[in-house]
Amino acid sequence: MLATLVDAPFDDADWLFETKWDGYRAIAAVHNGKVQLYSRNEKDFGKDYPAVVAAVENIAHSVVLDGEIIVLDSKKNSHFQSLQNYKTTGKGNLVYMVFDLLHLNGNELQQLTLLERKSLLKDVVTQLGDKRVQYSGHVLKKGKAFFEKARRQHWEGMIAKKADSPYEEGRRSASWLKIKVTNEQEAIICGFTAPRGSRKKLGALVLGLYDDKQLKYIGNCGGGLNEATLDMLSKKLQPLVQPTSPFDRKVRTNMPVTWVKPKLVCQVKFSEWTGDGILRMPVFLGLREDKPPSDVHPETPKTVQTMATVTATAEKDRVLTLNGKKVNLTNQQKIYWPKEKITKGQLVDYYLSVAQYILPHLKDRPMSLHRFPNGIDKPSFYQKDLDLEQTPAWIKSIALHAASTGKDVDYLLCNNEAALAYMVNLGCIEINPWLSRTSKLDNPDYVVMDLDPENIDFKYVVEAALHIKAFLDPYKITTFCKTSGSTGLHIYIPTGGKHSYDTGRLFAEYIARQVNKQLPKSTSVTRAKAARNKKVYLDFLQNSRGQTVAAPYSVRPKPGATVSMPLQWKEVNEKLKISDFDLFNSQERLNENGDIWHDIQTTKNDLRKFIRDVEQSADS
Repeated sequence: MLATLVDAPFDDADWLFETKWDGYRAIAAVHNGKVQLYSRNEKDFGKDYPAVVAAVENIAHSVVLDGEIIVLDSKKNSHFQSLQNYKTTGKGNLVYMVFDLLHLNGNELQQLTLLERKSLLKDVVTQLGDKRVQYSGHVLKKGKAFFEKARRQHWEGMIAKKADSPYEEGRRSASWLKIKVTNEQEAIICGFTAPRGSRKKLGALVLGLYDDKQLKYIGNCGGGLNEATLDMLSKKLQPLVQPTSPFDRKVRTNMPVTWVKPKLVCQVKFSEWTGDGILRMPVFLGLREDKPPSDVHPETPKTVQTMATVTATAEKDRVLTLNGKKVNLTNQQKIYWPKEKITKGQLVDYYLSVAQYILPHLKDRPMSLHRFPNGIDKPSFYQKDLDLEQTPAWIKSIALHAASTGKDVDYLLCNNEAALAYMVNLGCIEINPWLSRTSKLDNPDYVVMDLDPENIDFKYVVEAALHIKAFLDPYKITTFCKTSGSTGLHIYIPTGGKHSYDTGRLFAEYIARQVNKQLPKSTSVTRAKAARNKKVYLDFLQNSRGQTVAAPYSVRPKPGATVSMPLQWKEVNEKLKISDFDLFNSQERLNENGDIWHDIQTTKNDLRKFIRDVEQSADS
């Protein structure tokens, strides 16, 4: 569980406040006296901090702890640089400061309130009685006074936590907030300048970070580099030397630069950001071996008022003004995911937070509404025909003739935030648009292949997807892949609305049958479930007028509130899991990467050319 940076301290009777410890975040799992100590990206800390392992393994219970590995000074303060010195000298008061308890003797505790978990944690630490493992205390209600104490004692900052919050594993939550006393930033080392004067090895570090997927220069850092640090950095950087700059734009420096592969992450403190995004007076604190470079982004504090709105749970109903329309949102406290305790209001907030990304994939497409009025564990129903008498006048719709009933059906069109919020408030957990738009209802914008596993490992879904890509790549057919958010993968092949549904379906069937020939043991093109048990069904039948597929960034009514997430093809590998993307972490991914599918609407594959090329290949 990760904290969100905010701009100011606050007082609140529903919150508690802790010291923000300055070290390495670490999870300790103890079972039958054996200990695993690791970072949140699963780097093994056991070899680096055997003293912590030795202390934790004496815990008389099976537990999973969350805390921070730090070095305490005589005033009980922690400094990241002291921890770095400990790694090289072995000197200092090394402490595992624990602040949460996730498992106890086979019982999962994440759904207990924070205060309940901390009470149990305090008992575990007290029973252990080892100064190398300490309990992180807190104060209730009075955050402003606690922050002033943090400022006086030169702490890095403080953490504010909602006292009744569950533990949300792997998620950056609005229930944990951090307020910093000193400005610190993780940065990627992208090069180093030549030394001047008496300094040896190197002069200053050239720093960068990722901003909207682009590596951006943020300044040089020469402060905090003593002789031992310079020697250590030189040894680590020399194998990474490369001839060219890793930045897209030219960087001006006062001294010649040796460029390196952007692999090492460091921590710096600084006075402020300049207007053009450069660190003013940065000081090197140490390397962050627990952080991959891809996780290094500018950290901009949100306002406390904004986060208070996000965490507000008292309101059952609310009214939002969106696109100049008042949208009535009802029963916002209703639980939609009982196990995860996710509410209808949180679902609405998610969709509004990703509206700029999901709406381009919905605009002018008839919507099939799959409504879950009482959450994922209760009955749901499909609705295509809007009751226009009960629908706000500002909701756009399109009347389409249904041959099966001989009547017109009024389909909702979701073209803006107001319509999106209205639709989700109806209980639409997932968003299901047509593949075609109102301007060309018989011509879909994409051909879609739905890879659906039936009692077979997900790795075979990945294998099938990669075979489809490999089959189409020689014909210069551009493909896009996303998780379904349920069990499989969706492959989209954009056609620009140039071909009919029938043409698209025949094209998809041809691909499916070709890949099935390559993978006969693990795939099937037979719709009957009994015939495709323990196989991946290569479903090409979604390519029909009126059929729908879960939209990119759509939440699915599945445990964990998983999301249908667009992928880069390099992410389609043996490490990929459906559970990687959910309602809580998808916004952070979008903030970092933007819409990976931003160009799908302008990509147009020529299926007729594909047919000609296939025929020529067959003739030759």
